[in-house]
Amino acid sequence: MTKVLFHLAVAIIGLAAGAGYAQAQTNAFGQKKNTYNFNKSAADVPDKLPEAVPGRIHLLDGSTLEVPIAYIDYNKIVAVGLTDKTAYTPLDVSSFVMKQDSFVVLKDFKVVVGEDEQEYRIAFVRVGAVGAGLGLYHLKGTMRRDDAVHQGSYATFNGASWGSAGGSYKSNVTEYEMTQAWVLKRDDSPQWVSLPKSGGRLRAIVEPLIADDARLSQEVKWGSLTTEKLPKVLNEYIADKKGARN
Repeated sequence: MTKVLFHLAVAIIGLAAGAGYAQAQTNAFGQKKNTYNFNKSAADVPDKLPEAVPGRIHLLDGSTLEVPIAYIDYNKIVAVGLTDKTAYTPLDVSSFVMKQDSFVVLKDFKVVVGEDEQEYRIAFVRVGAVGAGLGLYHLKGTMRRDDAVHQGSYATFNGASWGSAGGSYKSNVTEYEMTQAWVLKRDDSPQWVSLPKSGGRLRAIVEPLIADDARLSQEVKWGSLTTEKLPKVLNEYIADKKGARN
């Protein structure tokens, strides 16, 4: 029954969000949206880095680096040594840890933010909660908008003079927007769910997942739920499930 409620909630949220669960190749305007691989080289180290914090990088060759890490985004981290800096992509790394935060590599998933969506072939994500058949991850990524549609005035030329017109127009320039999103997946479902930040739509997704935990169900039903609070809720749910088995 829980599975049915979860899938029903996802379907309802998809309809409410308009393009939220449209095919990955089409945006909200029915225009084709390109997908692309996110495994481009990260050999270049940015001139300006975010603060590096103590961490540990597990490389695909089996070696481990104990080194401060600067987390750039889905596609790049930088190991900051005493004398040099080295950039790594998800193609080089299996996982890494920064203080208390764990990061893993995910492949072939989709993120939906408003009317924009993007398929990621491979990306770094921060682990929010994993267990009891659930996986919650946070992405700091890029949305590509090849067919961006804008509202407002734009320049026109009638052969003799320039003027302006209103309405919508398409950009000829590929646009990139940095975004942060939480994505959720059940082990028994192939579908990735991009979570709304708060409110009834988020609650409609989460409630069926924890329906067999009476205490947490009541907290979610009557409390204030946001994606920032969700890792704590799901980790408590996972702990309760482990405790019940033991």
